[in-house]
Amino acid sequence: MRLPMPPRYDDLPRPEDGSGLPLAWGVWGPADEVGTLNRITDATVAAAAGEIREGRRFNLNLPLDEPFGATRQGSHRRRTPPTPSLIVDETPGKLIRDDMLDSFWLQGSTQWDGLSHFADPYHGFYNHAPVSAVVHGAESRNGIDKALRHGIAGRCVLADLARYFAKIGRDWGPLGGRRAAAEEVAACLADQGVALRPGDILLVRTGWLEAFRAAPDVDARDHLVRGTNKAQDYSGLSGGEDMWRYLWDQGVAATCADNPTVEVWPYFPWKPTLHWAIARLGLVIGEFFDFEALAADSAATGRYTGFFTAAPLHLRGGVGSPGNALAIR
Repeated sequence: MRLPMPPRYDDLPRPEDGSGLPLAWGVWGPADEVGTLNRITDATVAAAAGEIREGRRFNLNLPLDEPFGATRQGSHRRRTPPTPSLIVDETPGKLIRDDMLDSFWLQGSTQWDGLSHFADPYHGFYNHAPVSAVVHGAESRNGIDKALRHGIAGRCVLADLARYFAKIGRDWGPLGGRRAAAEEVAACLADQGVALRPGDILLVRTGWLEAFRAAPDVDARDHLVRGTNKAQDYSGLSGGEDMWRYLWDQGVAATCADNPTVEVWPYFPWKPTLHWAIARLGLVIGEFFDFEALAADSAATGRYTGFFTAAPLHLRGGVGSPGNALAIR
């Protein structure tokens, strides 16, 4: 069934709840559980297949033990790197290995944030999902399994902000809470000679991962995770309405970044943030993605698009998932 075109951002309803922000609940129907992934359709995926020309593949995932396995213990208040166990099974005529993971945080490395990750303080979880339905199991609402069922695939567009800002002399770095406004993202894409289309997955390279990998020791890596004076002052996209409007009106299906939060951090309660837009707009975001090889190829070839596919874990009711993403050119 062909879904109707969603309204423009400025035409979304704004309930009198004190926030002044739009609420996109019901745009894709009262039972919707995938939010902006609805921008991905059979037609957008079929059109994106033309991005595969040479068949070159780019892994976009960090190892499961990065970044927290490369920092000091406690660099995140909860999440830790997984501990693998190698299971040995040896009997006469049989030589088998198996493995398992302990302390496996699904959002502890390259990750998707599900629509049950953040709630709106006025209305709750996306599209009227009750708190009682944000659980694991078949009766869950907004779980990451719904994103898997819909399918995350299509054309990806890389916005290499780190290279673009270096080119124009913009003050930028992985920390310091520097904010990339919507107009700067648009200018970056224009400089790269590419424009967004409805259904695209926007990949944002802030340079955080490059700095993390170039850090000389564990203390320097730890600093990049904890932030300046442990304030987690990451540079990133604006979380304000300029970015809400831009991502919505451009028809972006999902937005992924190489930093810990996608948007500038820290966020301030009751102020617009992209994490708040998870609940109000059904915005799908991903964090800690590895765009280094893809960005180097883009800089060398001048091509900033590709075919993107990702398969979140099929955990019913999962709040998030490893990214499991691949770009193909």
